[in-house]
Amino acid sequence: MTPKSFILYLLMLVIPLFFFSCKKDKTPSPPVVSLKSGAPYTPDQSVIAIGHPILFGIAGSSADANITNLVVKKVMPDGSSKVIFDTGMNTPSFSINKTFYQSVEDQARWTVQVMDKNRQLATTGLTIFKDPNSTWGGIFEYPSLTMGYQRNTQFGQFLDPSTGKVYTADTAKLNQSLIQVITYYYLDENLPSPTFSSAGELGGGITTYYPFIANWTTLNYTKYDISVDTDPVDPIAYENCHNDSLLTLAYDDVWGKRKFKWSNPGDIIPFLTAAGKKGLIKVISADYDATGKITFSLKIQQ
Repeated sequence: MTPKSFILYLLMLVIPLFFFSCKKDKTPSPPVVSLKSGAPYTPDQSVIAIGHPILFGIAGSSADANITNLVVKKVMPDGSSKVIFDTGMNTPSFSINKTFYQSVEDQARWTVQVMDKNRQLATTGLTIFKDPNSTWGGIFEYPSLTMGYQRNTQFGQFLDPSTGKVYTADTAKLNQSLIQVITYYYLDENLPSPTFSSAGELGGGITTYYPFIANWTTLNYTKYDISVDTDPVDPIAYENCHNDSLLTLAYDDVWGKRKFKWSNPGDIIPFLTAAGKKGLIKVISADYDATGKITFSLKIQQ
């Protein structure tokens, strides 16, 4: 082998190793997450009364790998923590607003964390204090309300929970901004399912039963806490509740879903309306037919 051939041979070996080494040594950039500032967002070190809203504007991005997860949690001074919001995604960037509500803890560090496909993390947060002058608020109580399912012609299927007024389809259309609760019935997994929902479930099945909702201009989205079986509300506490203390503590947004299925007598269902009002529904009786009805008591924040 001539000297020139030997040099070319070495270059052929070394150059690929060089590029491989450069590629291997490149570390993916971690994602970035931030909280928006200025009105109307809640600033760091805010003092918030129990039950009052906390508004976060959350922005995240990642240059090298899509963001796949967003988690919001409260971390207490003793180190304990509670997940408040946890959602998956698959996007290079996002910008959302999320409203939460002040609970009874004196102080909490609200942390916001994103993770990308490379499992790299980014975290930010702020500290919120409870207003020491907070008092429990008043509630509206309705001992017995009856709503029909989609094929019931005797009882309406649309409810304004703040007034306890039940609307039929025709009158609900004229009062869309007031409608927070809608009922229907179907078989889910071959099980009878009296269901509480709202117009905000649009795309999740409600237009199967009420197709005209697709033309509504106001689609209030009520969330129902589905942790009834694992973390039930005590029936005695419910009966003795005449302020919003139990309502505030019972609803957990982590379990807040767009509808509550398989509603059965005795179920006590925490919910949160689009207007930010927390409430409880206690099912008294439920028919298992689309022509039937469901009867319940309801308590909601004033």
